[in-house]
Amino acid sequence: MNTRQIALPLPSKRADSTDPNADLIGRSYEEGYSTVTVIGSCLNDKRRVMLRRDPGGSNWSMPSWLVRLIFLEKKGERAA
Repeated sequence: MNTRQIALPLPSKRADSTDPNADLIGRSYEEGYSTVTVIGSCLNDKRRVMLRRDPGGSNWSMPSWLVRLIFLEKKGERAA
């Protein structure tokens, strides 16, 4: 029997209220056929966030200011 796990991009209940990137955690955007989700803040550098791409499951870090620009661009896309 094959079961498939579904992961919802919801903010963590353990999110630290002093974390400057708490508003980004759980947000996602689509890039081609994949979905990129912000999964948390970087432990070594609070100016960076950790991202995960599904499908594929690759993880990487990115500056939080750049992620904020991506979300602003997706909200107000220009007309062609």
